[in-house]
Amino acid sequence: MIKQLFENREFLIGILLLTVILSASFINTQFFKQDLDNISKEEYLANKPSPPSLEHPFGTSQGGIDLFDQILSHTFPTIKMALFITVGRMAVSLILGFLYGLQYKKLKWMDLFIEGFHFVPATLLAFLLLYGLNFMNFEFFMENPDFRWYFIAFTLIAIGIPTLMQLIGRETNLVLQNEFIDSAKILGGNRIHILLKHVVPSLRGKLFLIFSSQLIAVLTLMMHVSILGYFIPGWTAFIGSNYYELMLSPWIIFFPVLLFALLIISLTLIANGFRNTLEGEYYSRRSTFLESSTTYSLPFRKKDISI
Repeated sequence: MIKQLFENREFLIGILLLTVILSASFINTQFFKQDLDNISKEEYLANKPSPPSLEHPFGTSQGGIDLFDQILSHTFPTIKMALFITVGRMAVSLILGFLYGLQYKKLKWMDLFIEGFHFVPATLLAFLLLYGLNFMNFEFFMENPDFRWYFIAFTLIAIGIPTLMQLIGRETNLVLQNEFIDSAKILGGNRIHILLKHVVPSLRGKLFLIFSSQLIAVLTLMMHVSILGYFIPGWTAFIGSNYYELMLSPWIIFFPVLLFALLIISLTLIANGFRNTLEGEYYSRRSTFLESSTTYSLPFRKKDISI
């Protein structure tokens, strides 16, 4: 499986692109990052943004700060926050989804309520839930600087749980319809045994695809939420807090958006490569089975003809 993945062109290009982004961020942050401690407040206000040049390929932002350094320094915070939200969604949804799938006949009525989440934009739902932050005490934020980030992160986690739980529950229910599940029940397997030994291995590939699609959706949602004013650490906060520069100094927005798009493209290529490899493995197994059945049937046909 791993060998086939690295033979897939889309997966290989996605991995290489993601590696380049992460490596450039790590190397620049550790060895070539601009020293900002020596910049005084007067110098910061005096140095205006400048367009891209040979000295500063991405240009500079307010204070004469090199934009290339700023963007790369926000790479890991962006990915960490996206992974935190995605893993949180998956962890909760896996538990609820498996329970939902095991008891699907009894809990099927919940589909009526969950279907509503498919028609409400996640950005609008996030905005309505986060709007309550505007009515909280500002001094509370100053005393608890991490509260805002955790509140936003857990809100974005909660938004994706209903639909994700339903998806995992339905996939679990489909696996439980297979004949080998009936055989496992006849042999005395309980629900926990069937879940761990049969359902989870059968859904392993699909769960990875669900995780990758959720990671891309979370990154997009982080961007939308930051533009609405609820800044999330990383590229999204940088873009959201500087979007007004689009008409004045467009390079300040262009290059972060470009790298953000490259990150999403790399993740999409990785997911597509994994999906194509998974489907190719299924069809190869299917063709092998058909060839073997044909091979066994041919001698009997020849024997019948000779008789």
